[in-house]
Amino acid sequence: MRAEDIDTSYRNNDEDTVMQRHTGDSRKPAITLKVLNKLKKMRAAKDLENLMRGDFMQIIYGMPEEAPEDGGLGGI
Repeated sequence: MRAEDIDTSYRNNDEDTVMQRHTGDSRKPAITLKVLNKLKKMRAAKDLENLMRGDFMQIIYGMPEEAPEDGGLGGI
């Protein structure tokens, strides 16, 4: 049961102008839970991508496990 079902004067959505934007309004957009959840998912995806990229960069630019004995010249 909702509060609107018990008392109809509890809240009237037509008169609720707090979240409405007007033409001359220069406020920043409201940060809602929907926006916060989207930012949280974006941050998690970015962290995962950086983690995967870090492992890949370690393979490419990391120190080799064994150095060739001939200096890497291929036996010239």
